[in-house]
Parts: sequence; structure tokens; C-alpha cells
Amino acid sequence: MQSNYIYICFFAILISLAYGKTVKYADCGSTKSVVSSVDINPCDAEPCVLHKGTNVSVSIEFTPNEDVTAGKAVVHGIIMHVPAPFPLPDADLCKFSSPTCPLKAGQKYVYKNNLEVKSIYPSLRLVVQWELKDSNNNELVCVKMPVSISS
Repeated sequence: MQSNYIYICFFAILISLAYGKTVKYADCGSTKSVVSSVDINPCDAEPCVLHKGTNVSVSIEFTPNEDVTAGKAVVHGIIMHVPAPFPLPDADLCKFSSPTCPLKAGQKYVYKNNLEVKSIYPSLRLVVQWELKDSNNNELVCVKMPVSISS
């Protein structure tokens, strides 16, 4: 019986590692949605260390307050209160939301996309601001997360 408990604990730890870490975030203007959680993978501790030359997966669980047919993601790194764009290869909100568009008011969704941490980025601490906007450029989700970029 005790060996089953050990296997269950080990399995639970593996699942948590596979899905990244739920991180502390600040809501910075999610006026048209309620954000439930933000996960970054890989992330071992806070602030999350983003290693140059890798891809980082960001998942945002949210519930929109109104229907959404299309939108985009916008990502910035905020360094000393100055936002610097972190362009995504594909910023389409619908491609990375599950279930996909149209998003229905009151239903929970998970937006998941990858961010390339380029080798040319300097090693520093910053705040990542991840926004999801509707087709009229209205703010659905806005979250800020402290991170560190490292070699």
C-alpha cells in the first residue's frame, strides 16, 4: 500500500514538471476577462530564469466576459519602465487558444504559445507583459511576470 503512495507522489511530481510552474503575476488591465492562472515552462523558481537560445512556453488560463471572434497576442519586455517588443512569429489569438475561436463569454480557455529567448538578448532581470487583444485592439488579458534572462 505504501509503495502505491510513493508511485502516486512520483507521478504527480512528473506531471507538475511537465506542465511548468504556475507563476505569480500582476494583472495589468484584463478588463474583458478574468485570468485564472499563468504558467511558464520551463520554470524552476521565481523569478523564472529564461535561458538564451531556448523557447519558453507561456500558458494563460482565462474566462472572457464577452464573445471574441478574433484577436492577437502582444508581448513586451519591460526594462526600467520602458517596454521593448518581443515579437511572436505568430500572434493569432485563435490559433493558440483551446478551445479555439470563437471564444464564448463565461467559458474557460487556455492560451498557450512559445516565446523564443534569443541569444542576442542581454542577461538581465525584467518584467514580461503578455497581452491578449480582440479584433478591435481591446484588452482581453494583460499580465506581467518578473523573469530573468540568463546564458
